[in-house]
Amino acid sequence: MLPREHYVKQPFYGLNDLPDAGDLTGAQQRLIKKHGTLITALLNDEVLNPNLADMRLVKIITQKSAPTTPVEQAWLKFDSLREQTVNPHKKLKKSA
Repeated sequence: MLPREHYVKQPFYGLNDLPDAGDLTGAQQRLIKKHGTLITALLNDEVLNPNLADMRLVKIITQKSAPTTPVEQAWLKFDSLREQTVNPHKKLKKSA
């Protein structure tokens, strides 16, 4: 386990896993690159000192609550696209 600050400083390369990251807006791609490493570490329970916002983000991502911030919305869209890449027969949900 490492402190939160370690993960905040690390770039996220997970967008490379998507064959077409063009389904994400430029802003969504930037948010995922900036926060992706921290989010991944949070989901893997590797962060030593998560704050309340981090814990809320984990709750959102594990679909126990509705997304309200751009980071939450971008990550959920990224995760849907990634899931569709792994399981191409699963269709994306349309969002408003």
